[in-house]
Amino acid sequence: MQVKTLYFDCFSGISGDMTIGALLDAGLDFNYLKTEIGKLPVDGFELRLSRTVRANLNAAKFDVLVEGDSGHDHGHEPAQDADGHAHGHESGHDPRHAHAHTHSHTHGHLHRKSSEILDMIRRSALSPGVRRRAVDIFQKLAIAEGRVHDMPPEDVEFHEVGAIDSIVDVVGAAIGIEALEAERFRCSAINVGGGFIHCQHGVYPVPAPATANLLANATVYSKHVEKELVTPTGAAILAATVDKFGPLDGLRIEKVGYGAGDSDFGDFPNCLRLFIGTEVEETDSIAADRVVAIEANIDDMSAEGLSYASSKLLDSGALDVITIPVLMKKGRAGHLLQVLVSPGDSDRIARAIFEETTTIGVRKRWMDRQVLDRDVVEVDTANGPIRVKVSRLEGRVVTVSPEYDDCARVAGETNRPFHEVHEDAIRRYRERTGAGEGNI
Repeated sequence: MQVKTLYFDCFSGISGDMTIGALLDAGLDFNYLKTEIGKLPVDGFELRLSRTVRANLNAAKFDVLVEGDSGHDHGHEPAQDADGHAHGHESGHDPRHAHAHTHSHTHGHLHRKSSEILDMIRRSALSPGVRRRAVDIFQKLAIAEGRVHDMPPEDVEFHEVGAIDSIVDVVGAAIGIEALEAERFRCSAINVGGGFIHCQHGVYPVPAPATANLLANATVYSKHVEKELVTPTGAAILAATVDKFGPLDGLRIEKVGYGAGDSDFGDFPNCLRLFIGTEVEETDSIAADRVVAIEANIDDMSAEGLSYASSKLLDSGALDVITIPVLMKKGRAGHLLQVLVSPGDSDRIARAIFEETTTIGVRKRWMDRQVLDRDVVEVDTANGPIRVKVSRLEGRVVTVSPEYDDCARVAGETNRPFHEVHEDAIRRYRERTGAGEGNI
């Protein structure tokens, strides 16, 4: 099954206007975008689409021209400080914009709380999908800013110019993403730039604190320029949209779009690149997830001790535990202990390994796995109930496995061979479901 996928290639970071520019370059209709943004109860701005060149790379340039900002366009949306004022750490920002980002409350400029902005989006005539996505992006932005400044997200305020710019960028990105009707969203490692930014309250390292919060699950690096390349709004778009961060792999590319940032870095293209294409969907009946494999080499424990440790690890929530005989250095016989765990249990199970075994170190690695749909049913046999694990592929039963503990109990209580009890449980399952041998 083919799945439509949008891939963010953030080799030069990301901002709200770069995202919209790349979406427009990839085929989003500009008139449609303007019509949809016009459904917001906000005025005092103009949208502009132009073409520009960054390091000999042709790209779309999207700008929001806000009234009262001395005619300057906000090519990159401002981030927010603790007072809700916009401050000027932009993705390769144009220094002309800095004056609009440093006003204080005493200058009498209007401000909008994030709660007011969210309510505005929710009450707008935008489609439900666009509203949901835009609200999610803005909520993540407000939460990140509030965490930095120790204030409730709903109380984070946006300077009027910055608020309009941010609203348009967030809603515009949501409109473009929804218009693509993509089912998957992937993202590359993100170039955050480097150096420091100057804002109203001081000098901060790149990435800015709120941006760093929003990039918590992403892979980041710093290369090529000593400028801020990722703005909070750009990071919030990723945080609310991306399913998985990783390299471009297995995508059949259909469209490519480039959205330009404000600054021209000479030989380095200040652009966001979007790939739109299709991926092969894995079979729905085979669930896919990620697990962590924790391994340790052990050569100074008895078989009984390892057996007890394995049981304790399973009781502690490990998904699987195996021990494999190995020949270690200097010809010593030992065992490889391998424990599969859910990612959230990794640290806790590693601690249990240290407590229950003699190892002084463990190794961890991520693994992708696929598992069949499974359930457990109970069948009545002549000697008592036995639980049976049933696995299905595309709704078809492929394996039937009686639980070992139940079979061992019944075999012990009735003095019957284990294999007879095991076979009897499978036979009773077939009789109960009407399945023949060829159907399991």
